[in-house]
Amino acid sequence: MGIVRKLLPLALILSVLGMPAAAWAGRPDWVSGESAEYPNDQYLVGRGEASTEAEAQDRARGDLATIFEVRIQVANENATTVVQSGSKEQLSRQSSQQVSARTDKVISGITIAGIWFDPETADYHAFAVLSRAQAAASLSEELGNIDKEIQQDLQAANQAGDLLLKVGALTRASQAAIRRDGFQASLKVIDPSGRGVQSQVSQASVQQMIDDTLKRIRIAPEVVQDGGAKSFASILKGGLAAAGFLATGMEDADLVLEGKLTMTDIGRQEGWNWMRATVEVSLVEKASRRVRGTQTWPVKASAQDARTARTRALIEVEKLLKQELRPAIVGFAAS
Repeated sequence: MGIVRKLLPLALILSVLGMPAAAWAGRPDWVSGESAEYPNDQYLVGRGEASTEAEAQDRARGDLATIFEVRIQVANENATTVVQSGSKEQLSRQSSQQVSARTDKVISGITIAGIWFDPETADYHAFAVLSRAQAAASLSEELGNIDKEIQQDLQAANQAGDLLLKVGALTRASQAAIRRDGFQASLKVIDPSGRGVQSQVSQASVQQMIDDTLKRIRIAPEVVQDGGAKSFASILKGGLAAAGFLATGMEDADLVLEGKLTMTDIGRQEGWNWMRATVEVSLVEKASRRVRGTQTWPVKASAQDARTARTRALIEVEKLLKQELRPAIVGFAAS
């Protein structure tokens, strides 16, 4: 029997035993350490282990993608915290979606470079790799396109005679800068140096340009309808100040922020008195009466009695305007 085994081809022996040839090939270096063929400075790598070959491959791809995406997400969250407006969350979410879509294309280049069967545990090991150079070239191209977009928006802002149009162009540049920070975070994961491609214009500097421009826009708050709440005038003015605009009298204003408030007593429901409020603001050019934008928000509040419910509704209106008035007006400028 020993002579027969010596004469039989190795593949036949393995076939008889029901084990893949890889099981006898020895433990690859990539199973628990750096691969000589795919060094870490040239490749991003992932490993997977499972009872089937297919599942091991899926886990290896997932391992690489997870490390990649988690680092991008953390860097993205840190990058977008400098945006100081109520629209930060929305802009960040849009940026994350766009960056994730592009990153998915990069991650789609993952390949399985090795599979090994461990005869002792009867498990398969898979090794996934992604070329740093190939992925970096793709993301660098994306960064170059965004940099051109930012420069075009900044040029448009410099040439705008209308301050609202200037804010609109700067807002587009800010959105592009947020998106760029996401791609830069992606590239830092791939770049062995961790530097990526630095931008000449930071997200924070663009935001500062917006803040400075907003302070030059002279807006007069005007109550068109107060819903029987005389305090709405001070609430509207306070919201404008909190938004970073220069609130002025009508004689010095370039724009008028018209505010409307309606208050509706819904009545008593399940032991609580409910009050519904609707707030509407419109930004109007003083001279031409051209409406630059309108925004409406609903508010509800409840209390044990109708008077307290009304007071709470007004408190909610005040909070809302302090948080949402700035992104609303900036949105008018950007539209």
